[in-house]
Amino acid sequence: MSRWKTWVGIAISVAAIWWAMRGVEWGLVWPALRAADWRLLAAVFLLAPVINIGVRAVRWRILLRPVASLSVASCASATAVGLLANNVLPARIGEFVRAYALARREPVATGTAFGSLFLERMLDGFALVGILYALTLVRDLPAWADTTAQVALWIFFGFLAFQILLVVWPRGVVLAAREIGRRLFGGRFQEPIEGALATFVDGFHLLRRPGLIVLSLLLAFAQWTLIALLFFLGLAAFDLGRVGWEGALFTNSITALGVAVPSSPGFVGTFQALVVKSLEAFQVDRTVAFTYSIGFHAMNYLSVTLVGLFYFFREGLSWQELERSEEELEREMVEEYETVIEPSLEIDESG
Repeated sequence: MSRWKTWVGIAISVAAIWWAMRGVEWGLVWPALRAADWRLLAAVFLLAPVINIGVRAVRWRILLRPVASLSVASCASATAVGLLANNVLPARIGEFVRAYALARREPVATGTAFGSLFLERMLDGFALVGILYALTLVRDLPAWADTTAQVALWIFFGFLAFQILLVVWPRGVVLAAREIGRRLFGGRFQEPIEGALATFVDGFHLLRRPGLIVLSLLLAFAQWTLIALLFFLGLAAFDLGRVGWEGALFTNSITALGVAVPSSPGFVGTFQALVVKSLEAFQVDRTVAFTYSIGFHAMNYLSVTLVGLFYFFREGLSWQELERSEEELEREMVEEYETVIEPSLEIDESG
């Protein structure tokens, strides 16, 4: 499965970078990079880990508060290693690595950690869609932006509805999932289905603490607003200050939603294509937009990767551990499902 995801991601990245480079005047790219305000790009370099790792670690700690009292330092360490994995390893295994790294350091079940990350991503989605909808109230945006916001909103509402259903009626959901798997796949994918259900059960019982969910959602808005600040600083560095906060918020939201699709490590290609497409709405020249996407992405990538490497070596991890984290997590979730969750749901196969 990981090999399949890797090749799909590479194909999508190649197609995306090909589209982003169409019409680019290459003779202007290097001079534009040299002319950029490197003081502002240095600010992006220094602030990117603080926002992407630090703020996310605080949010994660809050989400996990009902099941464990964790330190921000532990959450930050695991988050940094997870982002490192996304930047340098294929198949987007960063979330698996993040959950594995936290469970390795703290007394929290790996499945619970991973389930909370799924919930975190859902809250990220609502925050990003909310920002997009707010922008539609103050600026005329392309029709595709409205469509993107609407489709994303219904997807996240679908996830939320499933989560609530699982919290309210877990036995019925589990039985239905088993029956569907049996009818459609002849039971061949029973273990992955059970592992996924373990993730949902572990993570979504956190929905029983609505106060923490609201707080985490507010922090999600704060985090993505701060990330938009990084985009704004990058735009100013390339003399695109005229795009303003609206352009920074829009580009950030579209890019964050878009890079959820499979891609190569570090979102190379998809990031450039989404930035170029977003800035088209603000009449930014394609060559300038592409140059900005290269310079800004490089600052973010390098700074987060370096911090991730620091934590990687400090925790005494190995690349083999990171690569095996997905398999380890799936195995642990299936075991947890069979020994803890399934008995608690009192499922009677014969009934």
